Amino acid sequence: MKKLMLMAAFAVFGLSNVTAQSQFGVMAGYTNISEKASYDGISASQAESGFFVGAVADFTISEKFHIQPEVLYANVSESNFLYIPVLAKYMVTEEFGILAGPQANIILEDMPNGVNSLGVDLTFGGNYKITKNFLLEARYGFELTNRVSDSSLGVKGRFNTLHVGVGYMF
Repeated sequence: MKKLMLMAAFAVFGLSNVTAQSQFGVMAGYTNISEKASYDGISASQAESGFFVGAVADFTISEKFHIQPEVLYANVSESNFLYIPVLAKYMVTEEFGILAGPQANIILEDMPNGVNSLGVDLTFGGNYKITKNFLLEARYGFELTNRVSDSSLGVKGRFNTLHVGVGYMF
């Protein structure tokens, strides 16, 4: 787990040589994680709310296009998650950007046999710069992977995630 966190930190902060126009910051806010399971046409779901906090970077590729990698820790109920999104951001206006991209999500708890702790999401959302330093952001992640590793059982399990937060860019 320490190696994974170290690799994530290098991924977020190692891109600082990409462009001279880069910003780094922190983000925190509300998270809602819904767990969905299905088997033989029957499905069940439940949602838990909590918080997230983490580091964010913004690398300007062009006037309208940015790359926004992040490392976020989330806690819901008694479960802990690590999210590592790498988002493409298209600036519609100088203040408003649309986000989309892949996101790894890792359950930081011991998982029973047959359940994967790593998932991959497709994430989309938007953010709005309130000032030069403060921003609001909302996004939703749809998990693409099945958390149940034994596909012969026919059981599918996924986590979908909503993040709504505020960020401060240095």
